[in-house]
Amino acid sequence: MALRYEIDRIQQLVTITGEYSDAAEWEDLFRRVQADPRLRPGYAFLRDLRGASTPVSAATVVEIIAVVRRFWSHLRPSRAAIVTPRDVDSAALVAHALADAENLPLQAFTSYETALNWLRAGEDPDDMEED
Repeated sequence: MALRYEIDRIQQLVTITGEYSDAAEWEDLFRRVQADPRLRPGYAFLRDLRGASTPVSAATVVEIIAVVRRFWSHLRPSRAAIVTPRDVDSAALVAHALADAENLPLQAFTSYETALNWLRAGEDPDDMEED
């Protein structure tokens, strides 16, 4: 299942769904999001993995984070969150660690509501605890 996105202008949220994907698919998605006239700087991004079933390798996550880093200044999100139903999702944990090393405000959560609350919390990534 290809990556899909929805933009909620009221919540100022971009939600990305679909199966785990490779870097090329993420680049295609970000190009589509960037060209979407509904997107505004400061929208939060939520990667919802609750319907995904086949995690990618750590090497693939490294490639995806490189794409995220390239597009971050163009998309200008306030924050990004990954929601996974797994207690241990190595792909999400690697993404979180790599984003932290790049000083990107991206965190992984097992609770959809906690992720939304963190996305809405503002600039300080330490104002909420992770799952």
